[in-house]
Amino acid sequence: MKSTYASVGAALLRGITDEIAAHSQPAVGTASIQELIGRVRDVSTQAQTQMRSTLGAAFPEIGWSDSEDKHDLQPGDAPYWIYDPIDGAYHYLQGLPLWSSSLALVKDRRAVLALVYEPSQRELFIAEADHSTTLNGRSITSSTKIDLRTAVVGTAVPPFGAVAANEHELAARLLVETSRHVFVTRQMAAASLQLAYVACGRLDAYVEAGTDIYDWMAGALLVQQAGGVVSALDGDSFDLDATGIVAAAPELHGALQRRVAAVAR
Repeated sequence: MKSTYASVGAALLRGITDEIAAHSQPAVGTASIQELIGRVRDVSTQAQTQMRSTLGAAFPEIGWSDSEDKHDLQPGDAPYWIYDPIDGAYHYLQGLPLWSSSLALVKDRRAVLALVYEPSQRELFIAEADHSTTLNGRSITSSTKIDLRTAVVGTAVPPFGAVAANEHELAARLLVETSRHVFVTRQMAAASLQLAYVACGRLDAYVEAGTDIYDWMAGALLVQQAGGVVSALDGDSFDLDATGIVAAAPELHGALQRRVAAVAR
């Protein structure tokens, strides 16, 4: 049974994201990178304001984090929300599908509730601690594959110049190394959505370098509650201090994590 947090969060996430999608416009050819980024930030700020106001009224005991820097996220026992209105911004700007919105409730440095919504297919993924992950109300499970050579693996390489040169290089090397040991690798925009696809078995695994904890928190819980395994790149447990992420079917995680850890070192 869904908690009240999940029910209210699901209704809000659907409504706000569908509104964002309904008013999206393809990027014009003369727009600069700065103008495009500004457009996404404006839409995201409006969505953040709406989400925070409504959740705050419904659940005044729950805090909020505005930061996308994991080091600024609230420590301690007090629960709080984190929200990403547009994950996969360039897909959104280009009028492509496979961008998503995510909402997570964090307590003791881990997500205890996760929601990821993809508006083009109207697919809503929900996970709560101690409950199975659902897709539009139906329980889902991660892949049952056992051979890494048969795996379809998602990943992400950030735009060159958007991160430090060494971070871009690591992401590229991770892509190359992963592709040598699996059936195929794919970059499918939103990290939260790719993790949701690991949870339902459409992808067998997802690997990414970096520290984009906002992009991963909700999706990681989806995978875990669907029977998959999630860790940092180096194999440490996944929490707010994680560097990189490896999320995979249980029989694939160990072999894949060892491959990517060698690159990360």
